Amino acid sequence: MNNHELVRGLGAVTCGLALMVGPGGCAMLNALHLERPTARVAGVALKTIDLQAATLQFDIDVTNPYPVALPLLNLDYALASRGNSFLSGKAEALGSVSAGSTRRIPLLAKVTYLDLLKVLQDVRPGAVVPYAAELGLSVSAPEVGELRLPLKTEGRLPVPAVPDVEIAEIKWQKVDLREVTGLVMLNVVNRNQFPMDLSKITYALSLGETQVADTSLAKRVSFASDGGAGVVEIPLTFSPERAGLGLLGLLAGKGSGYRLRGSLDLDTPFGPMSLPVDKVSKTVFRR
Repeated sequence: MNNHELVRGLGAVTCGLALMVGPGGCAMLNALHLERPTARVAGVALKTIDLQAATLQFDIDVTNPYPVALPLLNLDYALASRGNSFLSGKAEALGSVSAGSTRRIPLLAKVTYLDLLKVLQDVRPGAVVPYAAELGLSVSAPEVGELRLPLKTEGRLPVPAVPDVEIAEIKWQKVDLREVTGLVMLNVVNRNQFPMDLSKITYALSLGETQVADTSLAKRVSFASDGGAGVVEIPLTFSPERAGLGLLGLLAGKGSGYRLRGSLDLDTPFGPMSLPVDKVSKTVFRR
């Protein structure tokens, strides 16, 4: 007798006995003697995030109690916040779970912020949005047919805002024909409803029309949520000869216009983020 015949035999015996215990007995005895497959949400992680979208990964553990493989039909999902639905979809071609084993199924759900903000009109960049997720895993169980295993979980989704970044001043330490050195005092204000730790800044800095730096710097600075501020000191060294001797005249003044472009690598409660920086303004020089 093969595995499929074994399952069919168990089902026949169970339902036969059920006829002696009245209506509903078959379902009751099947529940007692033939286990149902189970599914649970093992975890949720923020897989990717930028200023346009975030991708959530739901890890679903599926257990197959049968002596034959359990085909997985599809996995539907719907996300809502405060009763307002903002995302739904379905994943298919999930394969199967081997006999008597447990398999983890990753589900990726991409949330586009433009769509989210259309539904949740009171939400602004920098907010943290609570959500409830309802999922349903449909399987093809032997002798039973299609079953949908419902799942629920809750979480929080960040809608990141770029921190305010401004060069407060540049403190020149050495200015001559061969080398210019100084410290760039960078003011950073966190506009998000969650704390963040700066781990690295990548930047290109231009003074006037001349680029004087294009590099990255590992720097650890913590910023509290909702307006937490801090100062990031960036060492600056360049050759006036390479940058153009005309820059020395600019540096002799009290300040200049600047452009700062790059990115901030951040550690947050939701995982790592990299947010862009592009600031054009004026700064002052100190000696």
